[in-house]
Amino acid sequence: MATDMTSAPDSVSQSSNVEQAAERGAGGVVFDAVGSVLVLRHASGDLVFPKGHVEAGEGELQAAIREVEEEAGVRATHLDGSGTWTTEYVNPRGSRRLITWFALRSDDAPTITEDLFTEAAYITPERALEELSHGTDRRLLEEVLAALGNGPTAPTTARGQA
Repeated sequence: MATDMTSAPDSVSQSSNVEQAAERGAGGVVFDAVGSVLVLRHASGDLVFPKGHVEAGEGELQAAIREVEEEAGVRATHLDGSGTWTTEYVNPRGSRRLITWFALRSDDAPTITEDLFTEAAYITPERALEELSHGTDRRLLEEVLAALGNGPTAPTTARGQA
């Protein structure tokens, strides 16, 4: 049930340089027990989801879970059967990024663990849809919510190792 959010020409890519090789990344759309979603406030002021690079020898799911823990201090699990989503963008350094996203679950309270972020919190999906800084993140959240039936309030989970 993978959703490729890059299929529409204007859906995710914000670069005209589509020939440049993309850096792979992975991230998590993390929900708590009541269906709130984890967001981070970047030092730039942007409100985003946790994500980062896939390291050598690491699967995308492993990378997503690791990045969530590194950036937000929460241990997350993969929501079984939730599929993956892909977004593409060009970062401020001009690098094209291709991010694979996973729906995750955690009951841990977020804790800022990196200087790149000033806040971490679970907020309602409705609030996140209003406040996320990037249209790609808002569309991603809409897609994840639709796939989960508008909320993961009682998910079954399994530790993922991709």
